[in-house]
Amino acid sequence: VAQCVEGKIRGLVGDTYSDRALIELVGEGHKDEFTLNGLQEDTEERTAKKNIIDAVRVNQIEFGHCPVGEPCWRALTITNHTQTKVMCFEWEADAPFQFSPKVGHLHPGCAKDITVTLRSDVPATFRRHLVKCKVTTISLEQPQRKVQDWDDQMTITMWKNTTRKEPGARWPKIERVVEPVLEPAHTVLEESSQEAEVYLSAVIAYTQFKLSTTMVEFKDTLPFQTRTATFRLCNTGKVALEYYWEEAADSEAVKKPFSPALTR
Repeated sequence: VAQCVEGKIRGLVGDTYSDRALIELVGEGHKDEFTLNGLQEDTEERTAKKNIIDAVRVNQIEFGHCPVGEPCWRALTITNHTQTKVMCFEWEADAPFQFSPKVGHLHPGCAKDITVTLRSDVPATFRRHLVKCKVTTISLEQPQRKVQDWDDQMTITMWKNTTRKEPGARWPKIERVVEPVLEPAHTVLEESSQEAEVYLSAVIAYTQFKLSTTMVEFKDTLPFQTRTATFRLCNTGKVALEYYWEEAADSEAVKKPFSPALTR
């Protein structure tokens, strides 16, 4: 049943039930025409309601710490739970967040995976950045069984003739053309619009690190002998540090003179 439910559990201490071991339970059943799955709990709402017995909504995407200039991805799923309605969804989001697909259709009982990409060329902090997903019920102009699923990321590949010819060729060149699939004709049913709110949080920062030294000196090493040295690389930033080592193009070994005389 779509309603809020509450309950209590008392712990048995010795031979009696004690109010000191009281656990309060709360939940909320829902029956929605569409849902967004793969989201996280709204931690700030939980903190604000720490003294209030209430269900906590699951409506947040936490990107965590992301490097400047590097894309970060999160995924969610939108599902149509109805048995007869065809729905159209559209995400109302702006840069630096991108939803893919941003617009699409959902046939009855179908689901679609959504990828959320965050990329920024400057440091930034987003705390509960609000985006909305608008969902409407639509009526297709053609019978539903003849209309395929659609979203704005779908493309069709075709081969078309051109006016160019290779020297000595009898036929013109053929080139590969990729075009977007057109949205199926439809009408939006009146008073069918719904909205879902999603909050996005992220911290975008530059990578930072510190080396314990900039000069590694090895002790004198005999031919065919192995010598090692150790230094410390420390990540002092807020984001993960990815690194690799490569030899400088202009570096070369310095040859020192040595005596060919053998020592007995």
